[in-house]
Amino acid sequence: MSPERFISTRIKSQLAGFFAFILLSACQPAPDGETALMQQAQTDASAAMTLARQRLARAEYDAALHWMRQAANLGDGQALQHALQLQQRQQGRLATAQWLQQQLDSNTMAASAVSAAQRAELGLWQGNSVTTVGYQHPQGCQLTLQPVASQQAGVDNWQHLLQQWQTDAQLSQLAVCFLPLHTINSTSLQCSEDSSSLLQCRYQALEELVANGDFSQLVVVAGRGKASYNNGILQLPDNASLALLRHEFMHILGFIDEYQLPAATAQQVCKSGKLYPNIIVTESANADAAAYLQQWQLVAQDISLTAVDSCKHTPLQAYRVVVEHNLMRSFELQMPPLYFQLAQQILKQPENLMPVQYYFAYLARQQQNWPRWQHYMQQASELGYSEAQQALAP
Repeated sequence: MSPERFISTRIKSQLAGFFAFILLSACQPAPDGETALMQQAQTDASAAMTLARQRLARAEYDAALHWMRQAANLGDGQALQHALQLQQRQQGRLATAQWLQQQLDSNTMAASAVSAAQRAELGLWQGNSVTTVGYQHPQGCQLTLQPVASQQAGVDNWQHLLQQWQTDAQLSQLAVCFLPLHTINSTSLQCSEDSSSLLQCRYQALEELVANGDFSQLVVVAGRGKASYNNGILQLPDNASLALLRHEFMHILGFIDEYQLPAATAQQVCKSGKLYPNIIVTESANADAAAYLQQWQLVAQDISLTAVDSCKHTPLQAYRVVVEHNLMRSFELQMPPLYFQLAQQILKQPENLMPVQYYFAYLARQQQNWPRWQHYMQQASELGYSEAQQALAP
């Protein structure tokens, strides 16, 4: 079963009882004396749930959620389950986790009222660690990544992705290692949940992990939204496929997208004579092809320059070095043999890839936290990153 189908089946099974609850409750007649019932609901969970059923029958979901929460705070465990499911549908998982954490922090709700499964689903780990295995490549670790998840969906999906990586014909040959998964409370990481926007998280919550970790890249599998790679952080939604992970991983190695880049990105990326593993940006393709071949130790017959739209927002033209559409054009497509060859070549010099510690040094500098800046920069320097070494040079 694919990760997407696994997550989808899991969510559907969780919501099945909730929808059945709605259908059953719609048949409940509204009781007389609603004012008296509302008064009774202040201390009686069953009265609060009666009001919740009435509101659900009228599709007044905010009001239904209010009375479900009231019943939950009065000790009705089933009401809590319905409240958590309804709030997730209405407001998202992060808002639901934040509300539940507030109830626990204020002692409005007893900790024993919330099951371990409910906590894990919302990413309230309460110091509990998830036991997972990492992956050590048989040929050693040219690049080591630290996976992070904030909710059970991300934990489950990462385990599937890691298994799929190890059986993929190409990816399994790359000397890449993954440390055991690190879990963090969703209320700390605060990943966005808008599927139409770029996924964003509060990466400062990972400062200690980065400061004490033995890796150079982060893989954050949390929230919902569009995947990205920036500053040593590979960000995936928690329902990501292996194909999406593979596409974003290629960005770590310096490959760029072969579709039209946003104007702001194109201004940064599209510089005349700039040579990426898969793209030549130039005013004249032939003028820079020789430099590309020399850089990657290839001959003319190895490449086939093909115009792409990457730099369409600039006066320059971008050319990919293969004919076929591929995973850098659309992540579901295949990785050309030449790209796989280049990926292997790049991994032989991992010190050229910007580590996440260098980005966290930048964040520390913004906060004028110079001891922490020194620490992160020293980590990046020890990984061989030349810009960090220059920053520390006397």
